[in-house]
Amino acid sequence: MSFGEKVRCARKQLGLTQTEFAKVLGVSFATVNRWENNQANPSALAQRAFEDFCESSFISFPTE
Repeated sequence: MSFGEKVRCARKQLGLTQTEFAKVLGVSFATVNRWENNQANPSALAQRAFEDFCESSFISFPTE
């Protein structure tokens, strides 16, 4: 599962729009949109923050 797919999966599990999820993560709407569409990769810091957020929010990802 790509990082973008994980972002989309987490956002949908929370029932948030891209704008709402961006606010939660402290990034712009455009950043979330680019991540979800695999048009940009997160910085190491942003990726770690996302992983920590998912862990603390009990977000699970499907296994392939």
